[in-house]
Amino acid sequence: MTVRRIAIVSDSFPPGWGGGITSAHYQLFRVLRKKGFDVRAFTFFDDGPAADGEADIVRRGPPRGAVRLVRRLANLVFRLIDPGRAAYQVADIVVRAWGAWRLNTALARFAPQVLVCPDHGSPALFLRPIAGCRRVLVAHHNPSRFADLPFIEPHSATDVRLAVAAEQRTLGRIDKVIAPSHYMKRIFERTYSFDGPVEVIPNLIDPDFLDSVASHDPRGLLGLPPGAPLVYVPGGGNKFKGAGFVPEILRALAQESDGPIGVFLSGAVPEETQSMLAGLPDGLRVHAPGPLDGSANLGRVKACSFGVYPTLAENYSVALLEAALCGVPMVTFDVGGSGEIVRDGTNGFLAPAHDVDALISQAQRLLDPAAARRMAESTLDDAGARLDGAAAADAWIAGLTQFDGG
Repeated sequence: MTVRRIAIVSDSFPPGWGGGITSAHYQLFRVLRKKGFDVRAFTFFDDGPAADGEADIVRRGPPRGAVRLVRRLANLVFRLIDPGRAAYQVADIVVRAWGAWRLNTALARFAPQVLVCPDHGSPALFLRPIAGCRRVLVAHHNPSRFADLPFIEPHSATDVRLAVAAEQRTLGRIDKVIAPSHYMKRIFERTYSFDGPVEVIPNLIDPDFLDSVASHDPRGLLGLPPGAPLVYVPGGGNKFKGAGFVPEILRALAQESDGPIGVFLSGAVPEETQSMLAGLPDGLRVHAPGPLDGSANLGRVKACSFGVYPTLAENYSVALLEAALCGVPMVTFDVGGSGEIVRDGTNGFLAPAHDVDALISQAQRLLDPAAARRMAESTLDDAGARLDGAAAADAWIAGLTQFDGG
């Protein structure tokens, strides 16, 4: 079978295509379209009319009121079952079921030969079979990873067990699993029983997209000279990305630095994190513009000297991958699939999992401008040799078009 028609099913896409998105599913869509595939995106967790230029996207999703109601009910139930423990995995499945089910008519009309679907929320459980269509599950979430995660509220074992059971049932409808890292493949095989192939294909960033983004340096806005250190902190407001460690890390960097430091804090920053940042030393100038589209975010990344990412759990981080491809060395914990992107001493540093003192010590080494420049050059060389987007694109195309038995 020659595959030409591919459906990418995803939680959501920002309005319009426009090229300003760096999420893994959009980059895959972009590459497949450039390669001449008839590709269409189907979202199950957002809704509303299509924006200009969205002929290739179908949006479905649950009413926001229904999402809030389901989450409240789930919280009430799990407070009784597992008091004092976080529970959202089952709720994620329930709220995604509505939109996934509503996609069935549009998917049948498109009649894809291959359907690509994420594992988070088990949407494939609610998608009807399509004649002649192979299903590929992207194993990037796996709820079992969050059961015993340190430094955050403990998670309900019951919630995790039920979510894993739902995903196991989903696998009966899947022809192939693709994991973005060897770590996620190991976790998948440890968690589930699946007789089909499980391949490792890393997330990709389209090289043309990367080249099209110009550097956007916020040093001037922060009152910093051109050569001042500018530190990239991805997902600074997300507890799973180590938001609680960020103020401590930044204070330690400021104490070690001979002059002021700029910080680009990406993503949404909740009020709790903002209040912690308010007490930082005067030598720290924080640029926290809030949620940005991919192009605007990537432009700021390109201007950074190095980055610090105290993430607690990771599959195969797009933030780390973007930084490496931009020549920005990153200091991060050796957790999940991070070590498959960051090579210690080559394109950044890996600290032992959740060892904040070690992370700070490694990051302080890059406050030396000469050391940061040397590692930036090494980071670009390593990215060209090992993290090439064109090679990842070829691997994805092979993974989505080649199946055992035809």
